Amino acid sequence: MNAEVFQMADKEKTDKRRTIIGIIATYALMVLANIILSNAFSYIIFNGVSIPFYVYGTVVELGIVMPAIIYTVLKGESITENFGFRRIRFKTVLWTIVLTILSFPLYTCANVLSQIFVPNTAIESASEMSGSIFGSWFVVAIVASLCEEIAIRGFGFNRLKKVSSLFVAAAISAIMFGVLHLNINQMCYAMVLGFIFALANFASGSIWTSIIMHTIINSFGYVVVMIAELATASAGINLEETAELQRTQTSSFLTTGLVLFVISIGCAFLIKKVLKKIAVSENNQEAIEVF
Repeated sequence: MNAEVFQMADKEKTDKRRTIIGIIATYALMVLANIILSNAFSYIIFNGVSIPFYVYGTVVELGIVMPAIIYTVLKGESITENFGFRRIRFKTVLWTIVLTILSFPLYTCANVLSQIFVPNTAIESASEMSGSIFGSWFVVAIVASLCEEIAIRGFGFNRLKKVSSLFVAAAISAIMFGVLHLNINQMCYAMVLGFIFALANFASGSIWTSIIMHTIINSFGYVVVMIAELATASAGINLEETAELQRTQTSSFLTTGLVLFVISIGCAFLIKKVLKKIAVSENNQEAIEVF
């Protein structure tokens, strides 16, 4: 009897070790694909070849998600099941939108405070979005949201939950999400969002919650930057230079960041309540007990 128990324990340890190795190796390939493809397209464009953003943006995002898909297929596992593509109720969608709104002060705080040290990457990247406005939005809001959520939440978080506690899995997947952006500015607020996205998916039992949140946030950010770029261009002002000049006024950014931090504390309390509402909506007893 004891021998069987030890064998089961050894098998469990071996499975856990293999899962961790699989996550690390697959994530390393995601980051590598992002670096190689991003730099390759930057080099090509720098040398005078015109490539619309919606083309190379889509290729880069597909490069990020493909290691997760290939790994899952090679293991003979269901993509739909393992990535968490489970239908959610309309009420859950509404609570997810509320959760997205409540998340705004938290990730904006991280964004603002990070700019005390580094430039705003979203504004720097705006000038690179050549091609149609709709095509660029589609890549930023739809393609990026789907690919990154499948890669980080669907693959990373869902597998990490099997070998660690919920909050450890959420924290590690948040760091993975941040690092994947390859710059400090986006990494800071992506980690905040990544943690919330993971908890939202746990509450609903579905990846659709984080996809919805990711799409709304990316759409909002894209529209704000495009409006700012059009407004400054019509006034004969360079948006990137103006943003960088404002960024050097550290005191105003610090004050804004601290105000947002205070607001974020109250929002964090409300976020916990909304996560429970989502869990109740989906009748997820495990999540109801946690939140």
